[in-house]
Amino acid sequence: MEVKKITINLPLYKARNAEHCQLNADILEAATSEMAEQYSFKPVWEPYNQRFLTENACYKAKSAYRSTEDVVTSDKKRDNLFLYMSQLIDAAKLSPVEAKAEAGKRLGFWLDNYRGTARLGYAQETASISDFVSKMKEEENQTYIETLDLGETLDLLEAANKEFNELYKSRSGELQTRTTSETMATIRPKVDEALEQLVYGINSLYMANELKEKDAAVREALGTLIDKINSYLTQLRVTLVRAGIIHESKSDKPDEGGDEPTPEPEPVTPEITAVYQKEGGDPENPHRIGRDEQTMVEYQGFTLKGQDGTLDHVVALVEEFDRFTEWIKADAISNVTETGCEFTMVPDLAEGKYKVRIETYDGGSPLVVEYPELITLW
Repeated sequence: MEVKKITINLPLYKARNAEHCQLNADILEAATSEMAEQYSFKPVWEPYNQRFLTENACYKAKSAYRSTEDVVTSDKKRDNLFLYMSQLIDAAKLSPVEAKAEAGKRLGFWLDNYRGTARLGYAQETASISDFVSKMKEEENQTYIETLDLGETLDLLEAANKEFNELYKSRSGELQTRTTSETMATIRPKVDEALEQLVYGINSLYMANELKEKDAAVREALGTLIDKINSYLTQLRVTLVRAGIIHESKSDKPDEGGDEPTPEPEPVTPEITAVYQKEGGDPENPHRIGRDEQTMVEYQGFTLKGQDGTLDHVVALVEEFDRFTEWIKADAISNVTETGCEFTMVPDLAEGKYKVRIETYDGGSPLVVEYPELITLW
């Protein structure tokens, strides 16, 4: 009697996100809801399907944090326009042309109320620039704006501010979704667990039919399904071997009898485990970190790697209410290992509480992890 069974012959946790999603999508395309109902494995199919739908949603949203870069770029654009306009107004005060000097003086009077706008949090800066533009467009200032030929720059500033606000509101909605949902790191082990239950159910039904009913139609349907799922698993194993992610060894192959295969190590949950000031910190309050101080970050389950292979946009400080994000510059990050790194804390960042977030492309797919404790910058 030929006995068929599905054999999960590889460590699924080593698959990259795209490969993991594709495997499960292929399995669910073969093992349909109708088939699960007809052949009585719906009780294990349903939770597997639901978990995969969640994983697929997380994967489709994986580029969400890429919008962070767009936000930073858009903020920089309006910062530059505001600073450019400010400098022109300040410079006009020194103009030998009396009308321009007077215009610089008059507009400078109002500008003084908005000094430091570019250093405010995102929402505060949006409001400040909006108010500044409104003030500059008041009738009493129009002559001075025209004298210094600032009309076009003012319009560009207004447009850039609106553009930023729309982008920021969109990103805020995405962030809210993320705070109330699973991530790839949390859902994938649940999908793997549900897949194991599905595999056990299908294998058991096939064996039960062979031992008792011996229904040829059931044998054909379940046997074909088993062959398809095994082919998907084998193809993924080959892909990972070729990519150097796993090695063609006894422990990676199906069990063919003989010695017990070497068990795969338990997957390590990607997480940031500690953040503290390297020297001179407060042992009673290790999360209190001074500006311009060397800061240690300890982590597990991943390595640091930016999307372009550098350390740009990898480590971020996020204001506790997500009002703005400060990316640590690549040249400020040092001593990168498999278990940690250190960086120079931003010297001119505002005091307050921040989240420490890492976005790494270890394995080719974005992985976002966040330290569960807030740090206090002082």
